[in-house]
Amino acid sequence: MMKVVIVAFVFVLMFAGCTSSDTSKIISDPITTPAMNTVTANELNSRHIIYNHNYDNMDRGNHDLEGQVVIDLQYYNEHAISRGDIVYFKNPETKKNLGEYSISRVIGLPGEKVKIENGQIFINGKWLDTFYGRAHRLGDDLESLKKALERVDLEEHIRKNIENNVDYFQQWSMKEIEIPENSVYLVGDDWVRSNDSLLFGPLPTDNIEGKMVGVIRS
Repeated sequence: MMKVVIVAFVFVLMFAGCTSSDTSKIISDPITTPAMNTVTANELNSRHIIYNHNYDNMDRGNHDLEGQVVIDLQYYNEHAISRGDIVYFKNPETKKNLGEYSISRVIGLPGEKVKIENGQIFINGKWLDTFYGRAHRLGDDLESLKKALERVDLEEHIRKNIENNVDYFQQWSMKEIEIPENSVYLVGDDWVRSNDSLLFGPLPTDNIEGKMVGVIRS
């Protein structure tokens, strides 16, 4: 009986050790969700501006952030920049064709190391296990795109488009880089329509002028 108890105890320790090890290799974000806050005209005040974002780099399949979005220009006077924030920033001068300002999501913070392997983001060698931690196209990630290919009723041009996105995401890798101090790494929610650090590298925090806090509700 004693031997059985000892064996069971050892098994529990081994299992706990494996679980702890697996957890230590993951970075999660329990706060940020894909849902967008809505703001009415009555809720606007002097610290807000309405920004007309006419680009689809943040599209998760519902044109979520195309059109009028609300920016809080004073938010970062009171709060630190956090992973998952959608920030309003001035584009680097090398990308004037993208417009003077844009919005994108913070995935990497100052001093962190970021890399991409097969469409998956890693921070300091850890898997970024969030909805925005992997490549997306119109709200679909690699796994959902593969699942869509199992359908037998797809028109050929749609199937080909999905296959191209699957191949694209599977090959999407980036060598590890370290984010400089006073800079962040931005990645939009639709990687194919990227307007972010995938194009211009880490963004100095001096370029960030506010946080996106919601979309205008009519």
